[in-house]
Amino acid sequence: MNDKFTKFILLGILLCLIIITIKPINNQTTLSNPVPNPNISFSNYEEEFIQLAPNRLAIKGNPGSGLLSGTILVFDYDTNTKKFNFTGSMNYSDYFRNTSKYGIPTNNTPAN
Repeated sequence: MNDKFTKFILLGILLCLIIITIKPINNQTTLSNPVPNPNISFSNYEEEFIQLAPNRLAIKGNPGSGLLSGTILVFDYDTNTKKFNFTGSMNYSDYFRNTSKYGIPTNNTPAN
């Protein structure tokens, strides 16, 4: 009697193990977009760091923040030297204050 009971229990355990190994796992997490989002930004009181592209970074100086006030600096990352290289800058405060200077139509100036 005891021998039949042990065989029955072992057979049940074997069947459970077979079912576990055959059953597909459906709770795996897959990434829908494996490419990182390039719109990453970090800001503090004075500057804002914005990732424009995978190897391009902009630093925006907030108005009234001192040295970089109203300026955007753009840097490219060189993967060979592992350093950021200065690409260019722009005074965005002047760009928004003097829109006609940059060819942007306003309510006062007609569009071309």
